[in-house]
Amino acid sequence: MRKNNHQTNHPQVKRLNEIIEQKGLTKADMSRICNVSKQAVNGWFARGTIGKPSAIKLADALGVSLAWILGQDVALESDLSITDKQLLDLFRQLPSEDQQDILQVISFRLKKLDELYDRYMIRRNKDVKSSNL
Repeated sequence: MRKNNHQTNHPQVKRLNEIIEQKGLTKADMSRICNVSKQAVNGWFARGTIGKPSAIKLADALGVSLAWILGQDVALESDLSITDKQLLDLFRQLPSEDQQDILQVISFRLKKLDELYDRYMIRRNKDVKSSNL
């Protein structure tokens, strides 16, 4: 009889087990998704780690957060839309000074939109009151 040598308490193994339970996948399914051998998948459970390329493929295929698969304390599902992810990816490529400039531009634009909305609502309320007279 073979001894189970899985690292059951390791965060990444816990996540892999959650994937099996919640998504209804098998280790064979994981090997197909990641284009690795079944032995490689068994190795993830035995060592307690999954390689980053495989983790990325698994996260993309299942629509879950890479950080979650890697055992970090984050939400299972990424709450970012595709556009959010694209913006974040582009933003992270900028030098930190440019990132600060972009944040200031966005803050300024939101302030202007708030002011525009306030002016519109004041005008609209005046129009509604005068039509009720």
